[in-house]
Amino acid sequence: MLFADVIGQSRIKEKLIQSIQEGRVAHAQLFLGMNGTGALPLAMAYAQYLNCTNKLDHDSCGNCPSCHKMQTFTHPDMHFSYPFIPQKSNSATESTAYFKEWKEALQLNPYQNYADWMDCLDAENKQGNISATECRSILRRLTLKPMYEGFKILIMWLPEYLGTQGNILLKSLEEPPENTLYILVAENEELILPTILSRTQVIRVPRLKEEEITEKIMQVYGLKTDEAQRIAMLADGNYNEAQKLVQSTENDYSKEFIDWMRMCFVLNMPALLKWIDAMAATGRENQKGFLAYSIGLLRECLLKNKHLPVLNRALINDADFMQKFPTFIHEGNIYDLVKHFNESHYYIERNAHPKILFFNLSLLIHELLKRENIFA
Repeated sequence: MLFADVIGQSRIKEKLIQSIQEGRVAHAQLFLGMNGTGALPLAMAYAQYLNCTNKLDHDSCGNCPSCHKMQTFTHPDMHFSYPFIPQKSNSATESTAYFKEWKEALQLNPYQNYADWMDCLDAENKQGNISATECRSILRRLTLKPMYEGFKILIMWLPEYLGTQGNILLKSLEEPPENTLYILVAENEELILPTILSRTQVIRVPRLKEEEITEKIMQVYGLKTDEAQRIAMLADGNYNEAQKLVQSTENDYSKEFIDWMRMCFVLNMPALLKWIDAMAATGRENQKGFLAYSIGLLRECLLKNKHLPVLNRALINDADFMQKFPTFIHEGNIYDLVKHFNESHYYIERNAHPKILFFNLSLLIHELLKRENIFA
């Protein structure tokens, strides 16, 4: 992958390129950024630039044999490790057994998240991990004689799924074989083994800018500026989420939201249960898109209630609803509302039972909409 293929992150790109040009390449690095920011694409572009034999000032050449093999996932000195579902067969206890699926997933969407990857593996509700067997496989792969000049590189995606068995890698992380580089790509620093974290140089990858996502989805999907801006705002710095929102733009979430809020406010239980059944049947991606839409609308309602300029991206055209509903969104409940919606989005992504989730969320919404604004 070229740096040019990575959305935004110009400061990080410059820093990475400069470190290579100045010969300051740490042997164990951690690219830390929330899902959808491009930490994994950055790591892949960095690896390609490291081994490019005709480096440009700002990027890999993209044409040398090393670049070609990197881009086609056939470079013998480029290795990957990632969470997977161990099988009973001894032949499927290492990540290499799933490399075909991994390659296809990255070619389809290098901004994928853990749930997307588990879907590729048909994991259902099973939990992926990076096992002790996988750690020993990594050590074995990195001790092999390199096939080309340059670095042997391991990109480990989501070391959060590396339990105490990760200690198997400690010596190699601290003193790797010559010209060997570990690149760890993580989302949650708190879930990484401290012994692993302390041996890496951390590169923090920030959220993408709204204008960067807007430009990209206009380019890829041909959306009009207003619609692209609306989706970028809802995506909140996450390009993976933006792609999913684009794919669900044919859904008119406004009516769903209006009906739901009205039922929650008066707690019309028969109608609410019927609505929940219908929402549960729409599928996980639609539910996530609806929750992301709802969070964006709640923020707009708060701005409108405080007589502040809204983002000028109409999410609902129902004038009567938008005149009355924002009066119930204020400093006293907005934090808890957004918190519960975000948590629900998180749990839906991890296969929570949708009927239980939306029922619980509906009760919380009823309580919060009735809450008085103590800050008024």
